Amino acid sequence: MAVATVSQGQVIMSLIFGDKLNNEDNLFGIHLDYSWNNMSLSGAQNPLKSFNLGLFYTHKFDENWHLNLDLMAKYQRGAAGIAAYDLDDPSLNTFYAGSEVTRRINYFSIPATLRYAVQGTYFVELGPQISFRLKATDVFEADLSQGDLQLDVDIRDQVQRFDFGFATGIGMYIGKDKVNAFGLRYQGGFSDAMKNLAGKQTHSQLAIYANLPIGRGKSQAAEH
Repeated sequence: MAVATVSQGQVIMSLIFGDKLNNEDNLFGIHLDYSWNNMSLSGAQNPLKSFNLGLFYTHKFDENWHLNLDLMAKYQRGAAGIAAYDLDDPSLNTFYAGSEVTRRINYFSIPATLRYAVQGTYFVELGPQISFRLKATDVFEADLSQGDLQLDVDIRDQVQRFDFGFATGIGMYIGKDKVNAFGLRYQGGFSDAMKNLAGKQTHSQLAIYANLPIGRGKSQAAEH
């Protein structure tokens, strides 16, 4: 449902703005990434893998300096392999004792980075990132002789509404006109993601991403 909603929004935005925003100095389109996520001091044994989706806007001041802004409507962070905790229910504790928890926190996130490109192709980037928490769920899974059990626990009241961090990475523009961007990005947290847990639990994420402009071919055809 979230992917469909974002995709519909992107189609509408491309119809309205695609031709106007995509030119020599401005690029607008779809941001896609596949990420590996973790949280410090969570005791997580495995990274949480997530696919994220949003829009991007890149402005090129000149060949070297570029500003990139991502609007991530489908963006998930968290961790996997967290030890099960007390559920305040003896029967549930019996079922899920010794199991592992996957923590999934959905955000609307905005990373804004300044890029420095070498010959307009290879670039490094760095900038702040702010995220607004939407949903947060701890998923308990137990493997019993009778079958697999899963319990979803809503933990929104335990997760901070805002998360502040940074994004940095490397990438390159490819294609004849160097408009498609592909890169590797690390996104770290400054603020404590959880409210009432001991220690400071910050997010970390490693992602492979692609920025693909919308309406670029149409606008180029109009220029010729």
